[in-house]
Amino acid sequence: MYKIILGKAADKFIRRQSKPNQQRLYDSIKQLPNGRDIKKSRGFDNKYRMRVGNYRIIYDKYDDVYIIEVVNVDNRGQVYKGL
Repeated sequence: MYKIILGKAADKFIRRQSKPNQQRLYDSIKQLPNGRDIKKSRGFDNKYRMRVGNYRIIYDKYDDVYIIEVVNVDNRGQVYKGL
């Protein structure tokens, strides 16, 4: 079982969304790493992205210590700018 750590930027973005979208994003994060539509990011060792409608959840997965760190959640056009 992975421990999920929610980063400050990700939490801030989710809290600014409407209640149904907040619930949808939190439910998707709880399903990590077994969620749907997950792809490994190119050029990074342990960075993945999960698509949830028009939103993207960017996270780091550390298999050796079973930790998932959610780095950022944002709209699909904006989330990749900070990487």
